[in-house]
Amino acid sequence: MLFILSACLVSGKASGQDNSSVIRKENAPPVKAIFVVHSSYRDIEKFRAFAEQIARLRPFGRIDMYINLTAEKADFEMPEGGSPWHEYAAYDRSLSKFFPDEKIAPFIPEELVNKNRQLLKQKVKIIRDLGLNAGYRANEPHFLPKAFFESYPHLRGPRVDHPRRSLQKEFSPCFHQKETRDMYQHMVNTLFKNVPEINTVHFNMNDAGSGFCWAEWLYSGPNGPVNCKNLNMSERVLNLVNLFKNGAGQTGHDIDIFMWGMFTNSEIDDIISHLPDNCFVRGVEKGNFPPVKNVGGMAWSANPVRGIINPLGILRTLNSNSENMPQRYSLGFSGAYDRGTERLETVEKVVDIIEDYLANPAEEGLVPALQNLQKLCVEWAGEESADRLFEAFVALDEALKLKQATIGGLSTLYWGVSTRQITRPLVIVPERLSPQEEAYFLPHVFNVSLEEARNDYMDIHGGGHNAIPMGAAGHFLSDLKKVYTSMEKITNAPEQKFLDNMAMALRIYSSVVRSCGNFNDAQMIRNRNKEVLSGPVHRPNKIPTWTGDQDLLDFNEIMRDELDNTNELIDLLENGGMDLINHAEDPTLEDTFLLGPDLIESLKQKRKIMLDHWLDIEDYMTSPFK
Repeated sequence: MLFILSACLVSGKASGQDNSSVIRKENAPPVKAIFVVHSSYRDIEKFRAFAEQIARLRPFGRIDMYINLTAEKADFEMPEGGSPWHEYAAYDRSLSKFFPDEKIAPFIPEELVNKNRQLLKQKVKIIRDLGLNAGYRANEPHFLPKAFFESYPHLRGPRVDHPRRSLQKEFSPCFHQKETRDMYQHMVNTLFKNVPEINTVHFNMNDAGSGFCWAEWLYSGPNGPVNCKNLNMSERVLNLVNLFKNGAGQTGHDIDIFMWGMFTNSEIDDIISHLPDNCFVRGVEKGNFPPVKNVGGMAWSANPVRGIINPLGILRTLNSNSENMPQRYSLGFSGAYDRGTERLETVEKVVDIIEDYLANPAEEGLVPALQNLQKLCVEWAGEESADRLFEAFVALDEALKLKQATIGGLSTLYWGVSTRQITRPLVIVPERLSPQEEAYFLPHVFNVSLEEARNDYMDIHGGGHNAIPMGAAGHFLSDLKKVYTSMEKITNAPEQKFLDNMAMALRIYSSVVRSCGNFNDAQMIRNRNKEVLSGPVHRPNKIPTWTGDQDLLDFNEIMRDELDNTNELIDLLENGGMDLINHAEDPTLEDTFLLGPDLIESLKQKRKIMLDHWLDIEDYMTSPFK
């Protein structure tokens, strides 16, 4: 840390830094780039405000804005009683949900299609008014309703759902069938007729609702019709690629196609060897993607919290070496699985950083990035507080890198939200909760097994392999505390409101991480005492013991920390923090990946239930008898 700080102060103190002291490229021409922008704004006025911010980057290159966001959840795809796996794909924006072919249309709710089209058309009008271009993003080939395949059984392709995460089988259409390709060509042509501005297309394949016949890494295993079993994967993928190339041809320009998928290395090699120009694919381990600089907020990685950015991380990414021209940027401002958005004030700050960098390109390397950070801190905090903010941002960047290196498996989305560690009570024997006590959280826990959802805090989407060492979250929490407490000492800053909001967002994020760490550690104790906790309730013997069972003491300490953490989170949310949380506006829209609007009440229920069951542990383990 001291080395980093001294390196960036070579040209003077942060509070005295100006634009001329940053190491710039000599006679650097204007940067021409391609910006591909992803967001999840369904409120059209918020999307307009978002697009107006992004439009500031027009002088630097082409902006392709993804515009095919679904207007609402595809409830018609959800099995009765729900299914965890279907939640992944519930907001997928497949072609059939916007411009269904006449064979598919009877099986897709007309009202949903109309709402999706209306939102798309509104977004297209906005980007046209702003001189922006469009992008299209989807999981294809997407599964189709059961009733469709009852009418067209010969078009049934592979099973694409995840058997460990799904309660209903789903199939996508077989692309070996000409009838399938004809349907898709019609849908693609209609898409480009309505949105000729599309320049970038992105597919997720063999994942979250989509799949090709006989792909090796389909979640159910390789499967599909026997008559297409021996085709190469490149032939299957090219069928889809060529449909989109043909559709784009009617607009008079080519398109860039990016594909990410669950493909083996051999399948990737096969696909790459047959791809036409401007088409790129990447699997889990390899691919031929050109260099892309990923920049944005942290609404996904810090989910459900929004309003956090890592300015040094952004500057380091912008400043990284790339010989690729035009330079490609992926700008992400979406919540998880198209639920939730980044705050507009956060978007504005990210665009500020990008715009300044592209207008004044710096030399590559760490020192110029840090010098740009100094300049930014003067603008946001003022000269008196610039050094403090600078040190806080450097510390945040170091903390996030340390988290990735040491507890990278801890996910506030998959642990905190979809396993409801934020809102569920931490108790020693969860099966002692009544149905009434479970009702507010258990239906939203991602698990095909009600018993596992109830009894295993660390069953994360069907597996327990992501656990971290006991107490490992503590170092990251300590580092985060140094960041937000330092930011909270800044006053009278030019961007005071933004800095105050980000400090509070970091406190909320820290609370979520703290819950994840507590549930991780609590489950370790529960695992060690599985037989005792599954046995009959019993009182301890009468032999004096100074400490009792150490696991009882340790669990009580974890339980108390989670109770205190819950109280602190309630205080934060009651004092303006709810706007820093991505949550449903309507209670009926709460699901496994989206918290409900009554989050504060849920936390109060958590607190009450924990206190009601505080002594349960003494029915199984020995308490101190001094």
